[in-house]
Amino acid sequence: MYDFDGALDRAPYDCLKWSYLGGCCPDRDDILPMWIADMDLAAPQAVLDALRKRAEHPVYGYAGKPDGYYEAYRSWMRQRYAQDIDRSWILFSPGIVPAIASAIRAYTKAGEGVCIMPPVYHPFASLIKANGRAVREAPLVIQDGRYELDLARLDAAASVSKVLILCTPHNPVGRVWTREELEAIADIAEKRDLIVVADEIHADLVYAPHRHIPSMAVSERFNERLVTAWAPSKTFNIAGLQTSYIVVPNPALRKALAADIDASGIGVPNCFGSAAAEAAYTQGGPWLDALLPYLKGNFEHLRDELKRRAPALTVYPCEGTFLAWIDFKGAGLSGDLHQTLLSKAGLWLDAGARFGTGGSGFARLNFGCPRAMLDEAIERLAGAFGS
Repeated sequence: MYDFDGALDRAPYDCLKWSYLGGCCPDRDDILPMWIADMDLAAPQAVLDALRKRAEHPVYGYAGKPDGYYEAYRSWMRQRYAQDIDRSWILFSPGIVPAIASAIRAYTKAGEGVCIMPPVYHPFASLIKANGRAVREAPLVIQDGRYELDLARLDAAASVSKVLILCTPHNPVGRVWTREELEAIADIAEKRDLIVVADEIHADLVYAPHRHIPSMAVSERFNERLVTAWAPSKTFNIAGLQTSYIVVPNPALRKALAADIDASGIGVPNCFGSAAAEAAYTQGGPWLDALLPYLKGNFEHLRDELKRRAPALTVYPCEGTFLAWIDFKGAGLSGDLHQTLLSKAGLWLDAGARFGTGGSGFARLNFGCPRAMLDEAIERLAGAFGS
């Protein structure tokens, strides 16, 4: 019923991943980009239909936030996660990154600490620094081939921070935090009087037997210090439509965040984003249910083939997201990993150093693509790093 194997030529359509390769490698025309986190897969038909219907009306003026936009998300959260979200808790932002920037400004003063758990999505540290705050780190640790929280380091970093930015599921290492882990984070947040901003953009992209636990499901007590950032962009491959939902149960925190969003001039949606989000959340469930096993199969294929054909590379377990975290240190490389991947394999991956402490020697590969494209990447990696 759903075709995820069809190839799509994105280069002619102003695609950040595909349309600007010449600027990176002007002397090559064979680079395969598998870095930025959008999928090379068509969005659900319901989204395409909703966009066509909206585009047929010839006026594209200022848009509001229709009730259906909010109700679609609330219904999705009830059906998928048993979460009943009050309509008044939800703020609009065109994306999670600008919402996090607003949260940093709303909840901290210049020079105060904001905690992250690297290696982690690189805009977190960039936003903290750009807004004149101090980055405090509680790096993840590897135990038995799996990333784990370092709760002692987290407690220490929290003691000199005002805010924790939590990535759940975690990008780039692919961990889906358990209820017990989230409860431990909540305990530290309460102990250190920490506001937690949870980036849950990959929440819907979790592979059985793992299950995403929304941060807001931990406890009502935790919700008093919690801001959850959620969006349909990764789930339904509509990041370019710029729409997200920021859930803030605490009225004082919500008022402060809303004030910064308004002051930043980012509180107005575009007319296509709300239409796409409503269609995705009301009609996209069956498409997602078909997509998840396809993506899981892609990851398992990548992991197994690299283990067989390029054993010097280590692919870490992926419990959620469509991003594989690969350790290249066993290949004995020297120099810039990004440039090595470009020159030896013709692959543009996200070099792990971008993700901060613990990322050097790793790279992030986007497997949200047709299987044939993934096979081409495997061939290139095996050719460059195989035994």
